[in-house]
Formats: sequence, structure tokens, C-alpha cells
Amino acid sequence: MLIASKKLTPAFKKTLISAPKPRYVKETSLCDWIIREVSMQDYGMLLCINQNTQMPIVLPGAEFLKVSPVSVLRQVLMFVMAGMGISSIKLTEYVNCIAHSKLEFQNMTDDFLVEKAFRAYAPELAKIDVDRLDDEQLLNQLGILSLTLGSSTRVFCDLRKPEMAPAVCFKNQINQEWRLPAQRKGSMAEKSAWEFDYHQFHQWDDQIQKTPAWNGYAAIVREMRQVNDAFLRRYHDYLEQAETVDDARMQQYLRLADVYLNRYLIAQHPETITSDLAAPTSYLFEWLLEHGQIKEQNVQLVVDAMLALGAFIKVTGVYSSMDEDLYRQAVHDGGDRVRAFFKAADAQAQREAADDAPISREEVAGKRIDALVQELMALADDDRLADALSTILNETPALVDKLLTRLTPLQQQQLARHLAQLLSDDQDD
Repeated sequence: MLIASKKLTPAFKKTLISAPKPRYVKETSLCDWIIREVSMQDYGMLLCINQNTQMPIVLPGAEFLKVSPVSVLRQVLMFVMAGMGISSIKLTEYVNCIAHSKLEFQNMTDDFLVEKAFRAYAPELAKIDVDRLDDEQLLNQLGILSLTLGSSTRVFCDLRKPEMAPAVCFKNQINQEWRLPAQRKGSMAEKSAWEFDYHQFHQWDDQIQKTPAWNGYAAIVREMRQVNDAFLRRYHDYLEQAETVDDARMQQYLRLADVYLNRYLIAQHPETITSDLAAPTSYLFEWLLEHGQIKEQNVQLVVDAMLALGAFIKVTGVYSSMDEDLYRQAVHDGGDRVRAFFKAADAQAQREAADDAPISREEVAGKRIDALVQELMALADDDRLADALSTILNETPALVDKLLTRLTPLQQQQLARHLAQLLSDDQDD
């Protein structure tokens, strides 16, 4: 649900850009956003606050928008959620839910944390220098500003969990509530020699919100590992029989699958390979990067290993064709994000190396010459040129050549007259 102040009623009557209805996840309270006007210096802006997490999203003011604020919120949210590393499938589902949310108008809520968040964020926005925002990149810059505000516990945090910034809460709830569980429907068209009882993974679906703090968590994890190990043994036999990879690569595939099932999926919640088809994105982009398990040179190997695992899961009948398709999208999404991360890191390293590189005397001289030439060009039609030449022509012989190539024919004639006059004065002295 979207709750906007009554003053914004005309803005929401503007064109609403159509968006597909969500296909896999139903709308939850995480889709509730409160929208009000705030000031950024002398400009009116819109501040949207998520009711569950107090995550802020900053939008241009209503008078600047040619479409409904809902459409702009959807666009900025896509940028922000992509920056958080959230799966493209999940963020698309989420923003589509926003586009189809019910809209109400009221000036105040009875939510203490939301009202407190508005009072905390508004003064911070008032300090922002609007002139530094680029009109062509405005929405992206507002997305970055939103992430910055939401990532600081200094600006605002829920005192019940003061170490948790609103942006972190928002991301965690998206990952927990917006799961895309496997939907295996019906039996396989053909009997597979590798068929595995998918109910063994689904038996923990009702425990998925549990965390390691729960007393029964350890027992469930032990049971999960037993099922996972049986599944991995079958995967090992499948790879050996298929002979699509050599022994060394097969061991790498098995190790990555083991880490995915027995370490990553049960790290925060008791999840299985059927719990969330979008999980490979964060596995590649966050967990493997954080634990140093993925390097720039082996990104494709990891992607290939995850795709091979997904293909096997479908062969066993645990995934349907649609399930595997979503899983593959998540793998490619994670791989693309990892590559973009390494590309950005390389570019940053090159910039830092260039900044740290010593500047040669020739480069310093060249820059000095450039500055002197520009100064002379400004004086080319002025009687002061002679005085300027007398003090700087001896700096370097290269200046003469560079100066002559920059001057127009008329300026060269004027310069020649000034030089002739200078020489004449010297002879008289």
C-alpha cells in the first residue's frame, strides 16, 4: 500500500507507466510506503519511507514530475535494490508489486517509527546542495543519496536493534520475504534414473523463518545435511557418468555445490535448494566474494558449476522447467554482478595507480608551457606582450615552436612587430 499526503493528490493523477503484475511473489506489508513532501534547500522533493524498515527513498518534487510518483519510485527502487545486490528477479517482482499497490491519502500515520524517521531524514536533506545534482543523472544520484541516508545508523535507526541500518533491514527482509520457492508441478514426463524425492527438501518449508538463535535450529541443520549429502553423492555419480568435465573440474563443481547446499543455504535460515530459486545471485555476488572463494580469473568456472548443478536438479525432478529457468537467470545475474564488481575494482586501481605515479620533469615543463602559451595567446593583441616575452622566452626553447603553431597569421604578424620593436629598443639601450 502507498500512503501519500493529501496535498500530493494531483501528482498521483498524472500518467502511471504500466508495469506487469508480479508473477511469483504476493504483496506483503514490506510494500507499504509513506510519501510526503520535504525541502531540499529551496526545492520541494518527495521523501518515501518504507513502513516496515524505515528505508528512505528520495524523489524529485511533484512539480518536476511528468508522470505519477509511483512510476518514479519504481525506477529509483530498481536502482537502489540493484546497488544492494538483490537479485534482478526479486527486485523486478518487488517494483511490480509497488506499481500495482493500493493508494491512499492521509497526512499522518499512527506509526511512531515512521513519523520519527521523517523528522530525522528531513533536516539531512535540507543540507544537500541541489546545484551539485546533475539533471541528466538525477534519479541515479537520488538513488545514491537514498542509499547513503539509509545506510547510516547515525541519521536514524530502530532503537530495538541500533546496530542495524534501515537499508540493511530492508535488504534482509526482501531476501527473507521475497523468496521464489521451487514450484515443481506434477511428475516428470520421463522416468529419470537420477530421480530424487523432492519432498525431502520441501519438508522444512514451514521452518524457513527460523534463525540459528532458535533452539531446534541445530537439529534441523543436521537433518538437512544428511539429505544434502545423499543428493551430492548422486550428483557425483551423475558427473562421473556424464563425462562432460575432467576429474579436476568435477571436484571443483562438487566443492562449490557442497558449499552452496551445506554452508551458504543454512548460514542464516534453514534453507534448501527449493527454498529460493534466486539464491544463487547473492551466493555468487556476496558470499563467495566475501569469503574470497571467487576471483576475477575463475568467475566463469563458478558460473558453469552453478549451471551444471541446476541442470542436475532438474534431471532429478526436484526442479520443473520453469524452476530451472529462474535458477539459471539468478546464476547469470550473479555472474554479471561479480564481473561488474571486478571491472570497477580494476578501474579504481588504475586510477589510484595513475594518481600515485611520480610526475616527470618533462610533464611538469609541458604543463607549464601550456599555461604560458595560453597566457601569451591572451596578450597577443596587447602591448604588454613584449614585457611578457622578455621574462618567459628563456624558460625553454620548446615554447617558441609551440607558440608559433598556436598563433593565427594575424597574431604572428602582430607578434613580429612587437619583437622587432623590442629588438630596436635593446639596440638603442
